[in-house]
Amino acid sequence: MKVKKNLVLLLSLSTLLAACTGESDGEGNSNATNESSGNEIPEVLEVWANDEASQLEAVEVLAEEFTEETGIEVEVTPFGMLDQTEAISLDGPSGQGPDLFFQPGVGDLSIQGLVQPIMVDEDDLQDYTESSLEALKYEGELYGLPLVVETYAMFYNQDLIEEAPSTIEELEIIAEEHTDSSVDQYGFLYDAGNFYFDYAFLGGYGGYVFGQDEEGIFDIYDIGLDNDGAIQGGELIQSWFDKGYLPIGVDGDIVGGLFSQGSVAAVFDGPWAISDYRDALGESLGVAPLPKLNNDEEPTSFIGVKGWMLSEYSENPEWASKLALHLTSEESAQYYYNQTGEMPPYEALLEGGDIADDPLASGFGEQIIYGEPMPNVAELSHVWDPMADAGQFISQGEDVREVLEEAVEVIESEIRLARGE
Repeated sequence: MKVKKNLVLLLSLSTLLAACTGESDGEGNSNATNESSGNEIPEVLEVWANDEASQLEAVEVLAEEFTEETGIEVEVTPFGMLDQTEAISLDGPSGQGPDLFFQPGVGDLSIQGLVQPIMVDEDDLQDYTESSLEALKYEGELYGLPLVVETYAMFYNQDLIEEAPSTIEELEIIAEEHTDSSVDQYGFLYDAGNFYFDYAFLGGYGGYVFGQDEEGIFDIYDIGLDNDGAIQGGELIQSWFDKGYLPIGVDGDIVGGLFSQGSVAAVFDGPWAISDYRDALGESLGVAPLPKLNNDEEPTSFIGVKGWMLSEYSENPEWASKLALHLTSEESAQYYYNQTGEMPPYEALLEGGDIADDPLASGFGEQIIYGEPMPNVAELSHVWDPMADAGQFISQGEDVREVLEEAVEVIESEIRLARGE
């Protein structure tokens, strides 16, 4: 891996070293950075990295590069991603927290006051995918920089179908030919009734969770999960149950088990399943984007984004922001993907290079381009359960419009209750 030579810095390395030692410029003036400039060079920056081994090792290598470029030491502390938020709220005010920490999404972090806007220029953001940046914004402010994007795609068994279906019509033909529920054989399966997966079809026809204004700020009272598009998507899902393509009660365990046994031609699942499916099917495993809908649009699978967040309690926000730029640069994201298998937030990398050449990764890379980031607002938490209930009612044949309208009423009621309205 080549060391990055294009890291954007305010000062050259020689100037940094001179500032750290307080050397004179030869005219009696100190080269130490003036504190009033707001850009004093820190000796150390601290980051909390997820404690999964390959991810931690990759971050340590990238942190060493930053130190080589700047002379600033980077302390990398292993810290489970799901445990970081509570720890930040306790350690941050006392000065014991990190400058940067690694998290999926920003909504709750901003509401709790645990992050501050990242200090970067628009030019620094040109190459990230737009959706990955949107996922780390809250009310128009960007609080971190993305490193990983993920969504679900279609796995298929090449022993059962030679090519992946590119349209819903082709998928349904496969379902008709390969489904025999009496012996647990299916043309395709997915965790239907799980809103995370169902949204690909509700959103693909024009449904949406929360409306947004021109600046990307969500209107939590503009809920589009019962509009005509969402209803059309719900009716498509219901038709798969009606035709017997999907069994009532199907869930992720059933999907994974039957596909691994070679009993299903195609399934919709996430990159976390690659290892198990590859072990089960070997070279017969293929991955492709989700089939195009009957309206000629791509399914809008939810995109999850993990990135480096700038702590509210960082005493060196400018330099921490520079470190975040380094950790998430295109070259760093490529290295991180090579070491961890986690997808980078750059179209150039998703559509070319190692990912395009990897038959398992390329399908996810393409689907990410069509996906939609989950709304980064706390009110999303009130959506999951009502929509899960709606998915179950739809699978059981109840009127789709009535089911979705009732779900939206419940969501609105829960949001207003939570806000004390």
